[in-house]
Amino acid sequence: MSGLTMNSNSNLISRLNDALERGAEILLIKVDSKSYVRANLEVLKYFTSIAEGGIYIALNKPYFSLKKNLTKGGVDVSKLIFIDCLTRQLGGEEVDRDRCIYLNSPDPVLLQVSIERAMDLVSSENRFIYLDSLSTISLYKSFETLIKFLRHITGKIRLRGFVGTIFTIEKEMDESYFSQISLMCDEIIEVNDYV
Repeated sequence: MSGLTMNSNSNLISRLNDALERGAEILLIKVDSKSYVRANLEVLKYFTSIAEGGIYIALNKPYFSLKKNLTKGGVDVSKLIFIDCLTRQLGGEEVDRDRCIYLNSPDPVLLQVSIERAMDLVSSENRFIYLDSLSTISLYKSFETLIKFLRHITGKIRLRGFVGTIFTIEKEMDESYFSQISLMCDEIIEVNDYV
């Protein structure tokens, strides 16, 4: 995705552009909790505007609600394959099964299998994977399991030619784990008081 730019006054988008132009394959975006929603939407709008396809791993919102909010926010959801880790847990209705893979939980083993399946569905050249809020996985498994999962997934992202974006909320994990995760990433973008 290097060399593709989007007109925006956003410092966040400028930093994403710069990272991609430098050849970054794995991006870690760390936001404060009050900036999370707006930054998340801005990054998704950016990637769906420059990429031909992507995978959104939804750990915090059910697909139906997420799709509605993203569409309202101007994100081209037709370019996305979703992995929903919440709808089944809540007993929600599974819709758009051709665009969404439903899981019983954000178990790292289930996620790995589903991500690889979704990667097979996105055959375009410019493509991305978007992991929404890292710490949700750690609610179900240990941080050690989370680190192993990320090592596997970031390796697959690189081998399969995707750009990976991992979102995390500031102060939601121990600094030593953040340091380990940082080693797997090419660029770390910190966003505070996003305007």
